[in-house]
Amino acid sequence: MRMYGESRRWCASSYSELARIQRHSVHMRFLFAFLSFSAALAAQVLVTVPNGYEGLEGTSAARTPFGWSSGRVQYLVDGAQLCPNVALITSLRMRLDGGNFNVDAPVAKTFTATIDAYEVPIGPSAMSATFALNVGTAVPVQVFSGTLMIPAATRVLPYPNPWTLDIPLTTPLIYTRANGNLLLDITVVGSSGDNWPADGFFFHATEPRGEATRIWEDAACASPSGSLSIDVPAAFGNGAVGSALQVTHTATPAAGAVVDLVYQVLGFDNRQSGGVALPTPLSAVGAPLCSLHVDPFFGALSVGGFGSVSWQVPLQPELVGVPVFVQAAGLDGANNQFVPSKNAWQIRLGNSTPNQGPAQMVHRSNYTTQTTGSLSPTGYYGLVMGFVGSFL
Repeated sequence: MRMYGESRRWCASSYSELARIQRHSVHMRFLFAFLSFSAALAAQVLVTVPNGYEGLEGTSAARTPFGWSSGRVQYLVDGAQLCPNVALITSLRMRLDGGNFNVDAPVAKTFTATIDAYEVPIGPSAMSATFALNVGTAVPVQVFSGTLMIPAATRVLPYPNPWTLDIPLTTPLIYTRANGNLLLDITVVGSSGDNWPADGFFFHATEPRGEATRIWEDAACASPSGSLSIDVPAAFGNGAVGSALQVTHTATPAAGAVVDLVYQVLGFDNRQSGGVALPTPLSAVGAPLCSLHVDPFFGALSVGGFGSVSWQVPLQPELVGVPVFVQAAGLDGANNQFVPSKNAWQIRLGNSTPNQGPAQMVHRSNYTTQTTGSLSPTGYYGLVMGFVGSFL
């Protein structure tokens, strides 16, 4: 009996010890999690959606939500854009659009704003124009509520513009990818209707095509022999891998001048050329109001002031998403005068088949309590947004 009693006492002691060890283990796991969390806070980075647009101008612009007196945006991000497992997001960043709006100095604005975050099962391709359908039964986490100051801004070449708008979250957001994709519901009210176009993106969903945007245009750019403009036609397959990138040019000669030749250049950089920062003034070639915005890598000559050049794009999947830049210059041989193009373009090479989008946006300008917004029927459209935090 004594041995049985001792055995019972030993078992009770063992269970007590086991419970203590388990509690200690839980505390240790909590401590490690806390330390990892603290380390993550101290090592924050910027993730840009769409990925790859950190130093790349977006191919569109978004006047909602900041370009009106009020607005609402539901912005759905594919979780793969953010992290493999979990993210701790402490602020959101946006920047002024560069290539799509001719507003040089958007004024400062003040909104009353809320931002709610959801983890939802749908992806960007399944988004609805009805706000409630995108949320479903997901539970909101309010990560910002209060006064939102939108700073005045000016465009700064070369594009993209700096991250002028930084929104520190009043409650840091913990996003777990396994729970679904990230939906941000942003509402702003109470400001004036002055314009503030944010940088945006557009990915075609119905046809293969490169995504083109102007990175510079100035109507004052001309030489004594006239002016020159280039364009990237919005045609099926243009700029997709395995196809061609066609760039057209149109010269407008001055009286008594003839543009005999046009030399188009294609490059992979719009920030420097030969160690010299871009843009570079072209005063040396007789066009002081013009500038070079592309580091020339390839060149092609075309006869006459009206025509096009086709650049063949190899069918190599690794080229999808690579940015290329184009500009041109004409030559008036009789007057020995150059005519630089008054614009330059960026083309993000597209896939041979349409891609699923990295994000999608439903937007409503002058929002009060409407239940629906606008949704692109042909592609994926949204803000170029920077997510600041830790991504594991």
